[in-house]
Parts: sequence; C-alpha cells; structure tokens
Amino acid sequence: MESAESVERTDAVASHRPLSASAFRLISSQLADWYRRPDQFDTFNRYLADKGLTVASRFLVVCSLVLVTVIMFLTRFSPQGPTSAHARTANTVIIVVTVIMAVALSTRRNLSRSWSYAFVLYSEVGIAAAMLLYSNPLAALAHAVMFSVIGGYIAFFHNARMQTLHMVWVFVVVIGIVTRTAVVENDVDVPVLVALVVLVGAAIYVIPFACQFVFSILGTDALNSQLDPLTGLLNRRGLADEVRLLLERSYTHPALLVVAAVDINRFKAINDEYGHTVGDAVIEKVGARLVECAGPTALIARIGGDEFVIVDSVDQRSIDRIEHELRLSTITSSDHPAVAMSIGIAKIAGPFESSDDALVAYPTLLRRADRAMYSAKARGGHSVVLHTETD
Repeated sequence: MESAESVERTDAVASHRPLSASAFRLISSQLADWYRRPDQFDTFNRYLADKGLTVASRFLVVCSLVLVTVIMFLTRFSPQGPTSAHARTANTVIIVVTVIMAVALSTRRNLSRSWSYAFVLYSEVGIAAAMLLYSNPLAALAHAVMFSVIGGYIAFFHNARMQTLHMVWVFVVVIGIVTRTAVVENDVDVPVLVALVVLVGAAIYVIPFACQFVFSILGTDALNSQLDPLTGLLNRRGLADEVRLLLERSYTHPALLVVAAVDINRFKAINDEYGHTVGDAVIEKVGARLVECAGPTALIARIGGDEFVIVDSVDQRSIDRIEHELRLSTITSSDHPAVAMSIGIAKIAGPFESSDDALVAYPTLLRRADRAMYSAKARGGHSVVLHTETD
C-alpha cells in the first residue's frame, strides 16, 4: 500500500505533466487573460519614448512600407504580376497610397491610436488587393507573407482581439487564393501549393501569435507599474511619464494647461467606520466619476490613498465644463454616507518656448492646485476652488 506521502508526491508530479488537465487549465487561463488584455498602443509608445526608441521603431515601420512599395513596383515587370490594364492601374494606386502612408508616418510628430487603426486597416486591404492582382495564384500566395509584417505590428502596438481579427481576415484571403489555385487553374502543382500554404501559415500565424502572446505576458509588469491596481487609473509614476509625453506633444499649442488636485473629505472616517471594502468601493467610484468629469483626453491619476490629480491641455470652455462637472461630483450610496471632495484647480496659458519650459511649469501648477485644494477643504463640504495669482 502506498504511503500518503508517496500519493501526494505522485499527484504533485502529475499536476506538472505537460499534458495533464491542470496544465491545460493553466494554459487556458493564460490565453483567456491574454485575450482580455487592453490595447497596448499607448503603453508601448510610452515604453519606446522612455527608452528613446520612438524614431527607431518608426523607421522600421517606414522601411516595411518601402519594402512593400518596391515589391509592388517589381511585380509590374513580371509576367506573373499584374498584366491587364485594370490590374496595373490598381497596382499603381496601391504604390502611390503606400508611399503617402510612408511619408505621413515619417513626418507626423505624433501618431494617435486612431491613425494606427487606419494604418492597419489599409495594410490589411492593400495586401489582399495586391494578391488579387497577380496573374499567377502561387505567386499571390507567396505575397501573403507580407501579412506577417502587419501581424508583428499588431503584436507590439495593439491587442489580442485585433490580432484575432487579423488572423481571421488572413485565413479568408489565403483560402480564397488556394481555392482559386485548386479550382480555377488547370495545372496545379500540389506539393508546391501545400509547401507554400505551410510556409505562409507559419509566417503569418505562428510568428505574430508568439510575439503577441509573449510580449503581452512580459509587458504586464511594465503596465502594472504605471497603473493603480484598485482604480485602473495612472499611479504617481505613470502620471509623471504621461505628463512628460503630453507636454512634449502640446507645448507649442496655444491651449491652457490645467491641473486639478482632488482629495476625498473624511475618507479615513469612512474607512474606519464602514471597513476597507467600503473604502475601496468609494475610491473606485470617485475614480470613475473623475473620468466622467474630465473627458477623454485628460490624464487622471490616483497618487495617494484618497488623493487624485487631473491634468489636461484644453481651452477655457473645456475648463469651465470640467469645473461645473466637478462641482456636481458628490458620490452617494446606501452603503455609506454621501462622499464629498475638496478640489483645487490651477491653470496656465500656452504656448511654451520649449517642452522643457512646460515641464518646469507643471510642478508649479501642481503646487498651486494643491494649495487651492486645501482652501476648498477649509471651506468644508463639497467645494471647488480655482487658483488665482493672488492666492
């Protein structure tokens, strides 16, 4: 009869077997977690900026567009490339638009997430269209390897959901080309067709998927180091990085740099009387309410237990709207008394001479907002105070 220790050791070994049920559950949970991860465009761009790699990464993407342009141009001189007048016209259009995209990518100072989405969409459609222009479907199938470039781009700059859509689209396109080869063409070299499908499949599926999965998992620590785990807002470190990027982008704009310091009134009393679970719920509700008040472009951070900061570069009308929203931002619930906040707002007009001047102005603005917040706290209740030069 086996001892209890022996049975336990056997179970432990079984639980670590590569094909055990627990191993499959672990892999499934990791895949599910990977699929749910948010878009990493902003996170990865922050990482590139921090490492001084923005220009280098932009250069690599531009080089891939140049490569596509060269390939499309060379196919014009091949009997297996576009031969009809319509096909050659479409080939020219793709070349011209690709060159425009490359120039735009080279010259634009800042690229938004929406621009990146447009780039991916054009690339998906453009590569598929280029494949249809080949007179030889086997050559078209070889051209599908270009999809791996877009898959790699998505792996680093976006998320698993977009990668999944990319893979589904590529599957549809490749199946279409294979069907054309097998059904329409009279003379099919089956071994070459199978070899090309395997090669293309490895390039456009395995490599981008592996990059996406590994990068996403490894990038978790970097992402978490920028965010507050309770609210999902930026933490102090994340705010510092994002403010630097914001000011580098907007220091030449004639907008107002605005900072709001927010403190929850009597938060310690609520935490002590109602417990940490209710206290955490209050923190989450306040964070969500600040997101609603501030708008989509604002940077919002939780920098302490009950302290929040909002930073944005906006016009006066937007500041008036934010102030109005913040004045109405008390939190009510049956689980705790109404939660009031003390809010101080400070602003300074742009443009600045340089991004360094803007970076110097920000700490001063934060101190002014902090003083205004303490003035609001001295008034009692839910209060918003705007800093003036005489404060």
